[in-house]
Amino acid sequence: MNHSTHLFPAIPTQLTGQTLVSHAGLSVLTSFLNAVDFRRLCEDRFSQFVPATATHRPGNILGALALSLAAGGEQATDIDQLRAAPELFGPVASDATVSRFLGRVKEQPEAFSYGFATMTRSLRSKVWDAAGPRNPARLATATNPLIIDLDASLVHV
Repeated sequence: MNHSTHLFPAIPTQLTGQTLVSHAGLSVLTSFLNAVDFRRLCEDRFSQFVPATATHRPGNILGALALSLAAGGEQATDIDQLRAAPELFGPVASDATVSRFLGRVKEQPEAFSYGFATMTRSLRSKVWDAAGPRNPARLATATNPLIIDLDASLVHV
């Protein structure tokens, strides 16, 4: 049994003089998911969507799906790009396991939506708290709210 509290293995980085680095940016996302205890939050909110004895827990499945999207994936089966690098991403759920998980989500959309909303609030609070005095929201008020203006290209996923 694996007792690690991390969702993904720590990926060591080093400069080698080579110009090709595949999936390097994903190490930041995996470190972030580990730092905010994504595994525990997912287990708390979504354990009803997997059998109690399942090897791939909700954090593993949802974390792999998030990484897959960040890597340019367009559908759930694109997590195979993570599965091809187990030394970087650890064991990744099979397409069948992901499909069963998503099927259970589809059967209970309200439960998943509620769990996702509460998990998002918890994650947001953790990140803002971790910012400490650098937290830009600490000076926000009802009359002077914090406005986050996100400009980005729309990507069809």
